[in-house]
Amino acid sequence: MGEFSGWLNAETRYYPDTGENVEEKTYPSAAFQLNYSQNLSDNDQLIVGLFGRADSKDDERNYLDAREFLWLHYGDSYQFRAGVGQVSWGVNELFKITDLINQKDRAELPLQRKLGQPMASVSFYWGDDLIELYTLYDVRPAWFPGEDGRMRYPILVDPDNEEYDRGKSGRWDFAARWKTRLGDLDIGLSHFYGVTRDPYFIFNYDFADPYLIPVYEKVNQSSLELVYSWQDVLLKLEATYQTGSIEQFESVAAGMEYTFGGIFESDFDLSWYVEAIWDSRDQIYATLFDHDVGVAARLALNDARDSNLILGVVADYKYNEAFGYLFWTNNFGENWSLNVTGQYFMANEPRLDPRDYVQFQELADNVEAGNYPIPQAIIDSVLEAFDGTTISKKQYEIMLERLEEIQLGQGDYFDNVDNYSGVAQTIFDLLRISDNSQKMNLIERDGYIQIDVFYHF
Repeated sequence: MGEFSGWLNAETRYYPDTGENVEEKTYPSAAFQLNYSQNLSDNDQLIVGLFGRADSKDDERNYLDAREFLWLHYGDSYQFRAGVGQVSWGVNELFKITDLINQKDRAELPLQRKLGQPMASVSFYWGDDLIELYTLYDVRPAWFPGEDGRMRYPILVDPDNEEYDRGKSGRWDFAARWKTRLGDLDIGLSHFYGVTRDPYFIFNYDFADPYLIPVYEKVNQSSLELVYSWQDVLLKLEATYQTGSIEQFESVAAGMEYTFGGIFESDFDLSWYVEAIWDSRDQIYATLFDHDVGVAARLALNDARDSNLILGVVADYKYNEAFGYLFWTNNFGENWSLNVTGQYFMANEPRLDPRDYVQFQELADNVEAGNYPIPQAIIDSVLEAFDGTTISKKQYEIMLERLEEIQLGQGDYFDNVDNYSGVAQTIFDLLRISDNSQKMNLIERDGYIQIDVFYHF
């Protein structure tokens, strides 16, 4: 017989402030994780992990996922896996830029949980070096909050109409990794050819029912991981180089980890993590971190309750913004544990004001009045507003085409529009989303405290 384990979870997340687009403050939810493992033979094993979440407010957060449904076969010098699995790459604690096999479970952020990935893989040692080869089937689309969710864009992301640029290999992706050690230096080199896990967005240009459409493109990403032990300090680095249809870019995340053992002559251990990230992209993606420095401390009490406290702050050194993070966990009773999580967002960049962009309302007024062709000065001023933002080149080219059609009264972009002030607001929201200096302004009112109670079995 196999072995069952898992947990049940009751969660409540409370936002002190109402959201920019949502009035809800309290979000109760429940979740479960069910694990099963069975030895099929001396060399074969079945591993199953099922997860489910039910949220009382955000319908998009009601889902089931097979985290793992995996057959493992162990040979004398190799391991073969097939099914739905989990893979973790990377060495950093704060900025994991090389970890891209699995789609992140964004519904469970800030916890680093992942969606299951259909795959087949083989790993083996070549001398002292570890080689890993992967064949992956398709990409799991990313989760984004629904209409009643928090920490979302002012324009909703359409979860049902994703677009894919799958390239020549279609739904099949491939990856390889090599790990070795030279003295005190651990080295990892990897390459991924497949559909990116982080989409970019295009606007649907339906001003009666505006949505952002996530687009997943085929990319090549080469990655480097380094860990160097220097006395009691761990020095870490992750670096990537990625090419795709939007742009090629480099990113580097590096830092250090140091643990003070038995501080103040107690059983407590205090670990410090300092990391920084730099990203060469000048076009916005679905990421918060591109020019940031993070500092975190983890206090392990090493008591019978396995109590841990984590405090951290991440600050953007290009824009004047930051967020803080708190996490406390401990066990109580024989089967229970308690987690307390908090996040606070701080945006000091000037907040864009719609009153400074009267050209958006002028465009809407001309469309409503049927004043075609719309004066070129209005079209130019709309484009000028987006000049210098981090909107992608492809998005800008699409905007040029759409504005040319709108100027001449072509297309069905305004069919069923009842409120043309809403058109101006939608264009303004697109501007805010396209401006990377506003990313923290969009969620500044979404700081929260969250309490989770787990029953483990």
